[in-house]
Amino acid sequence: MKIIHKAIAKERICALVLLAFFAATMPSADAKHRAAKPSEQPATVVAHLALSGSSTSQMDLHENGGKQYLYISANSNEGVTVVDVTNPGQPKVIRRLAWPNEASTGRLQMVSGGLALAEGPDNDSMAATPPPSTTVTVLDLSDLANPRTVLSFSGVTSTLQDEAHNLVYITNREGLWILRDNQALAAAAKRHACTSDDAYNDVASCE
Repeated sequence: MKIIHKAIAKERICALVLLAFFAATMPSADAKHRAAKPSEQPATVVAHLALSGSSTSQMDLHENGGKQYLYISANSNEGVTVVDVTNPGQPKVIRRLAWPNEASTGRLQMVSGGLALAEGPDNDSMAATPPPSTTVTVLDLSDLANPRTVLSFSGVTSTLQDEAHNLVYITNREGLWILRDNQALAAAAKRHACTSDDAYNDVASCE
């Protein structure tokens, strides 16, 4: 009886060891199986639009009337390309604007949602003296799909934007020019809901 009892005890110990071994190895095998599953892509390409000319130097995104337009500035005489990205899956080039003075390079400076400055070097800007200057074209962006030129300044040496007062300062060989962003002022002056403070205003500016 004692010998049989020892034999049974040994069989139980072996069974427990095997059970512990399988229990230890099964989670790792399951983990490897889960890791082998393909993970979801963190980003996908929605669309591609080929752009001619040289590399892009700047992009600005604007929205108006439910439409979204991307202004792409290029380091070429193509200037600015206007792309309708309202539907990201189907971007459409709707207009191209050349840099001022038919320059091969330029820069687009957004003043507000309705105004921008397009800058291109003057023909004689490569000369050592006087200092390099640019031609600045003021663009009306009230219709984002069709920007139009409203003012142009040649021989510009510096520009400065005063956002607080909706002003733009431009200097050229003729002196200082001060521009007022009337569209930004009009947007800020839109009628608003009346409050108790409006009761003291002589001119009604609310509704």
